[in-house]
Amino acid sequence: MAVSLEQLHAFVAVVEQGGVAQAARSIGKHVSTLREQINTLEIDTGLTLFTRLPRSLQVTEQGLQLYTYAQAMLKESSLFDAKVDSLLQGVPDKLTIAIDMSLVEPALDELLAELLLAFPFLSLKVLNGDTLQVKGWVLSGKADIGLLFSTLSTGADLMTSNGYSFEVVRVIPVSWQIESQHLPRALLDKLQLSLTFLEDVGMRDSDIISHRVLQCNNAPQLLNLIKAGTGWGHLPRFVCQSAADAGEVKYLMATNEVFARWNSDLIWQSNRIINPAMQFVIDGVQALPAK
Repeated sequence: MAVSLEQLHAFVAVVEQGGVAQAARSIGKHVSTLREQINTLEIDTGLTLFTRLPRSLQVTEQGLQLYTYAQAMLKESSLFDAKVDSLLQGVPDKLTIAIDMSLVEPALDELLAELLLAFPFLSLKVLNGDTLQVKGWVLSGKADIGLLFSTLSTGADLMTSNGYSFEVVRVIPVSWQIESQHLPRALLDKLQLSLTFLEDVGMRDSDIISHRVLQCNNAPQLLNLIKAGTGWGHLPRFVCQSAADAGEVKYLMATNEVFARWNSDLIWQSNRIINPAMQFVIDGVQALPAK
């Protein structure tokens, strides 16, 4: 028995619309064509799928059971067509994205959700690590593309594209009582918390002003240490804004003090061809507003 997809489309439409004329309008076919497909389907299956009423068709018990399977077959057919289209477009079957854990935020989660909607057959893997781990994963091929703090130089093996910039603030425990006019002198003997990658990439002097330093490899842990009263540090505002709003930490800035904005970068191997899924990530990150 050979049943065509056109017959199944006609059958499902008639069941859902309750009549041939209504179904024909809903799927844009002639009534005569639809009626012929239904009649042929009943002949091919040997089943009575509808009870003919004067002005409508009523699906039979057998027809109702077949309707569920027809829906499933049409869905599988649609998925098959979509997979063919994705192959023709060069969409990979899997993608691994490495994201600096200090940059994780809701906007990136939303972007990943949009990626999966745009490429439903994509098997997505997300790795979270510190800045140097992200770079290493991309260099080794463990990740296809990475998002990390800008490190000025990534080497000839990696391609780099600007991501988004963000504001950096000085964050201290709420229990500390320091007047802004006493900066930076008042912080010299306080324990400063600093992101590890800044020293690893030779940017330590742009961050450190205290005599004592504790290094962390991710911003969320650094923030938790500040909450606990351990020390102070420079953090992206988007990382600590909720904690500041909740009164768990506070900002300390001298009058008219302005910090240089930090940046994020997207990286991938220089010999890798950018596929549509990677391009979607690149475009999505670059479309995120400055923070």
